[in-house]
Amino acid sequence: MRFTKMHGCGNDFIVFDPGEVEGADLPGLARRVCDRHFGVGGDGILIPAPSEAADLRMIYLNSDGSHSEMCGNGLRCLVRYARDFELAEGDVLSIETGAGVKKVSLFDDGSSRVDMGAPGFEPELELHGYRFLRVSMGNPHAVAFLEDEKAVEALDLRGIGPRVEEDPLFPEKTNVEFAFARGAHEVRMRIWERGAGETLASGSGSCAVAVAAMRQGLAESPVRVSLDGGEVEVSWAGEGAPAHMTGPAEYVFEGELL
Repeated sequence: MRFTKMHGCGNDFIVFDPGEVEGADLPGLARRVCDRHFGVGGDGILIPAPSEAADLRMIYLNSDGSHSEMCGNGLRCLVRYARDFELAEGDVLSIETGAGVKKVSLFDDGSSRVDMGAPGFEPELELHGYRFLRVSMGNPHAVAFLEDEKAVEALDLRGIGPRVEEDPLFPEKTNVEFAFARGAHEVRMRIWERGAGETLASGSGSCAVAVAAMRQGLAESPVRVSLDGGEVEVSWAGEGAPAHMTGPAEYVFEGELL
C-alpha cells in the first residue's frame, strides 16, 4: 500500500490513491499509520476519491480514526496531489467535502487559494474560565481571544483543549482555538483539533480565528494567521460572504506500508 506524506504549515497528512485503500478499514488504517511511534505519523489521512458532484471528493479521517467534515490544510494538499498525480486537470478544481463543494485555485509554487464558504456564528459562551465565540467553517470551532501573546504561548493547551473539545455543550465535539490579535492584519493562534489533539496548524481553524477577529473588530481583511507551523492568509468581506484562505502545500516523502 503506497502513500505520500504531505503537510500544510506543519499540519501533516498521509495521502492514499483511492485504489490503494479500496475495501480497507479506513478508521483502523488512520489510527495505525498516523501513530508517530509505530506508524508513519500524521494528523490524519486523505483520499482523493471520485465524485459525481465535483472534480473529486475529499475523504478525510483524523488520527483517532474519526471522520471530519472539513480540513482546509488537507484540502490544499489533496488538490496539489490530485493535479500532480494526474487525478484531475486544471488550475481551479472543485472538491466535494462534508461541508459542501469547495473551489480551490492552484498556483505554480504548489500553494493554493481555497473558497471556504461563508462562516456561521452562534452566541458566545463562557466555559472553563474563557469566553468563546462559536464559529462554523463547515466544522465546529470555539475561539477565545486572550489578553496578550504571552498568554497564548504559555497556555496549557493539552490541559484545557480536551476539556473544551469534549464539553457536553458540544455534542459533536469541537475544535478549540486560542488567539491574540497582534495588529490590524495579523493574528497569532494555537489550536487543539477535534480528533487529533494539538497540531502545528489548521486551515479551517485559521479561518475561524480570522473571521472571529474581524467580526469583533480586532482585525481587518486580509488577516495573516501565524501558527506554530507557518502562516496562511485569510480574506473575508463580512456577513454572508465566503472566507478565502491562501497557503502552502508541501511534499515530505513517499513510501510503502508493509
